[in-house]
Amino acid sequence: YSGIDLHSKAIATAEDYYQLASDRFEQLFASYLIQRSYLTAGNWDGYLERLNLHRDLVSDIVTNPQIISPKIQRHLIVSSYFNPYLEDNPRINKPLQNKLASVYQNNIQPLTFHSDFENKVPLEKKTDIIRIGYLASTLREHSVGWLSRWLFHYHDRQSFQIFTYCVNQKHTDKFNHKWFRSKADISYYFSTNYKEIVAQIREDEIDILIDLDSLTFDVSCLVMAHKPAPIQATWLGLDASGLPAIDYFIVDPFVLPDDAQDYYQEKLWRLPQTYLAVDGFEVGIPTLNRRDLEIPDDAVVYFSSQGGYKRHPDNIRCQMRIIKAVPNSYLLIKGKSDPDMIRDLFGKIGEEEGVSLDRLRFLPGVPDEYTHRANLAIADVVLDTFPYNGATTTLETLWMGIPMVTQVGQQFAARNSYTFMLNAGITEGIAWSQEEYIEWGIKLGLDRELRWQIKGKLHASRATAPVWNAKQFTLDMEQAYREMWAKYQEQKDCYSIDLHENN
Repeated sequence: YSGIDLHSKAIATAEDYYQLASDRFEQLFASYLIQRSYLTAGNWDGYLERLNLHRDLVSDIVTNPQIISPKIQRHLIVSSYFNPYLEDNPRINKPLQNKLASVYQNNIQPLTFHSDFENKVPLEKKTDIIRIGYLASTLREHSVGWLSRWLFHYHDRQSFQIFTYCVNQKHTDKFNHKWFRSKADISYYFSTNYKEIVAQIREDEIDILIDLDSLTFDVSCLVMAHKPAPIQATWLGLDASGLPAIDYFIVDPFVLPDDAQDYYQEKLWRLPQTYLAVDGFEVGIPTLNRRDLEIPDDAVVYFSSQGGYKRHPDNIRCQMRIIKAVPNSYLLIKGKSDPDMIRDLFGKIGEEEGVSLDRLRFLPGVPDEYTHRANLAIADVVLDTFPYNGATTTLETLWMGIPMVTQVGQQFAARNSYTFMLNAGITEGIAWSQEEYIEWGIKLGLDRELRWQIKGKLHASRATAPVWNAKQFTLDMEQAYREMWAKYQEQKDCYSIDLHENN
């Protein structure tokens, strides 16, 4: 129901499932579905009403773990998925996620395979190169696909053998074929049978397995939990899952604070500049103009484009205060959610803050990403969300040369825009509190000259900034892979020596 935008039915069905749940583990999964249904719709009031019950269920399970039925165990790890959307509190939420991940992994049964398991013949292993496997359900026209494609484009195919394990997606996908299948030594396309994926990764003798899904896809979590490769890392798709089977979380100097290792299970592997870079984005033909939206030519247009998950009421309130303070300003709101619920959410907060509904414009979806990027040109200022920032939307905004305002927090999800802005060469618009967020929003709205200066900086940065240098970024990633492999070999050699001496 959520997938076809019947949000009220989705919520009702999730609530019915909760009433039918037979044990606390099934109740927890049902509660997760309720949260997902409410937030997909943009119904934050309903989500907040169920929040304490969900937290009690999570606390009970991590405190009193027990054997979980196979039907539910695969979903357990995602049950705290929405915590970063609610609050910026990684010192509490990350350890909780780590505990959930440990309970989950402890309930995963080891896989054994018969000798007659059907497999493709693996690519001949060359001892002088490193085999890198990428596991993802998103190597398509998806945020992860758009952002990761440049790494595949620039990979050194003489030093690395590249494998892609595409889950739940078609091998006929043109985008996938152009950017991933044609750039890999071998590509596989699987359904959601995780046993087949684990078996193939083991058969291929992958040295380093990179997970691009993390908590966004439970099948990928199952695969990683079985540790099919000696070195496993999470990159790009989402914050780290906390699985004990994952060795590294690939980040940079800015996207996590200096003390973040204190609450991560995974070892943080910090790249020297940015944890992601792209060579830019293709842009289509705009379909938005001020006249059709009944916005005056001399108005200040603010733009915010995110799904219902990210529409935290506290952040909306900050945006309303900016609109109220800047005369002749309008806010354009775009993103997947229930149109009536999101209108009610913004309208209610706007009324409380003294902003009339006629200063808000709710935009429909567009056919493709190319059009979305072109339509960004209508904006004078983009307002980011908090505590969960944009990522792809931030990079698209910066590429289009549009000033933006972001609030920086402590968690990974609250620092994406921060690292991308720094690596694009701008600090204007970076706020460290709600008050600064509002101040920057007002300042950028009132100061047209400042907006033009930032636009000039952003256009100039295309030639020099780390975030637009995917070739150098790929070299940094490949160096990280070499160091990970060398460290693993050294530890393995030490273990062999110790074992020999003990014998």
